[in-house]
Amino acid sequence: MASNWTIEQEQAINIEGSNVIVSAGAGSGKTAVLSERVLRKVKEGTHINELLVLTFTKAAAKEMKDRIKDKLIENNLDSEAQLIDGAYITTFDSYSLSVVKKYHYILGINRDIKISDTILLNIIKRDLLDEIMDEYYKEENEKFKNLVCKFSLKDDRELKDLIIKLSDKLELKYDRYQYLENYMKEYYSEESLEELTLEYQENVFKELARFRSLTEELTSHLEDKKLRALVDTTTTLINSKTYEELSKNIRNLSLPRSNGYSLEAKKINESLKKSKDELIKLCIYDTKVEMLNEIKQTYDDTSVLVEILMKLDMKNRSYKMKEELYDFNDISHLAIKLVRENQNVREDIKNSFKEILIDEYQDTSDNQELFISFINNNNVYMVGDIKQSIYRFRNANPYIFKEKYDTYNKDKTKGIKIDLVKNFRS
Repeated sequence: MASNWTIEQEQAINIEGSNVIVSAGAGSGKTAVLSERVLRKVKEGTHINELLVLTFTKAAAKEMKDRIKDKLIENNLDSEAQLIDGAYITTFDSYSLSVVKKYHYILGINRDIKISDTILLNIIKRDLLDEIMDEYYKEENEKFKNLVCKFSLKDDRELKDLIIKLSDKLELKYDRYQYLENYMKEYYSEESLEELTLEYQENVFKELARFRSLTEELTSHLEDKKLRALVDTTTTLINSKTYEELSKNIRNLSLPRSNGYSLEAKKINESLKKSKDELIKLCIYDTKVEMLNEIKQTYDDTSVLVEILMKLDMKNRSYKMKEELYDFNDISHLAIKLVRENQNVREDIKNSFKEILIDEYQDTSDNQELFISFINNNNVYMVGDIKQSIYRFRNANPYIFKEKYDTYNKDKTKGIKIDLVKNFRS
């Protein structure tokens, strides 16, 4: 082992026997550590094609493959270097596609499955939605008509855009149909409604805390009459204990004029006015009961939306399967289906790899984490930095990293947590 590794880096390179999460900030040498770990394992007898190394972009995968290949050649491991092109050092998407192709016969689909053009798939989905909504118009469904009236202006284009947007978000979920089936019952349950109103009130009181803080800051810049005027005006609102009190008091609040304020005081006063305006926006209900009733009144509209989304999901899935048109979300879901519902597939993949190494783990999505959970054999090595998450637009969920990091930090029987803290760039 090279003598210039830090203690934490050596631990990250050598530790075995459990799942490992490595929190590695910018410049901490995480890529060097990961590739050195691969080299160490190959030297100890693991073949390069017995490791699954996953990352998030083709460029990153190529860089990782080149780096590992160079290390193998430098260490006279030419036979292993020759295996590198067939090794799984790749993206999540590419690996999922290879799994679906390998076990295509179980899914009843063509082995020569390809990724379809996104624009074409979007057009197909819109056409299917048109068909579904035409059926509702013909039925003269009252709930549907009310929904259209509420969410449409000249035509129903805005409503269709909303449904497509919701559908696109739902397609990221593996169990979206079950989610929609249970949505009405769960969302409109007494427990859920109570939770929603409490959450809303918490947000209101957070803004009140900001208002209080700004008021205190402003008082430090005022004297005599101006100070008394501000205190007299704001005390009742600041002392509000319930949502009902706050809602009533904010309507009666009129902040004193800022004539004669210093420049700094005027800046703070502007922020205070904005906070007041935000509180007025938030306190649109007089009481908690009114708030609850408002949510309950959305039941019919939501139920129609859920119906349409379920029909659209079924039609879209059926059409894609029939025409063999898939995007990467579909491939991800098919890969999960294979390992979730087929023990032989699950065990085959588990036994194929001695370790699964995931780079940039902070960019893992819920679907990718679910897939890994089925092929995990207490041998997953995860490297990342929650502060560097950049793929939220692709459904990356950095809280997966945080939750696992916190779990391993509290309970070492679940896994090992390592921090690479030294920055070698600065």
